Amino acid sequence: MEVERRIEQLVGRQLVLELPETFENHRVEVIVLTIDDETRSDRRPHPAIAGKMKIHGEIFDSAPEGDWALK
Repeated sequence: MEVERRIEQLVGRQLVLELPETFENHRVEVIVLTIDDETRSDRRPHPAIAGKMKIHGEIFDSAPEGDWALK
């Protein structure tokens, strides 16, 4: 499988793509996503579990830093 990823600025509603020769005479899947107007909503727990957890103390000290595998 070969992938071609681009970010393009639309003017109007049409977009013409010129693909590499290796795509010629192949079926392709085209997915168009908007990236400008993504609105992030605050994450909220499901109502069935909201408010069920209590944190007692510092959670980052509960395991040695080496166990976090952040390297």
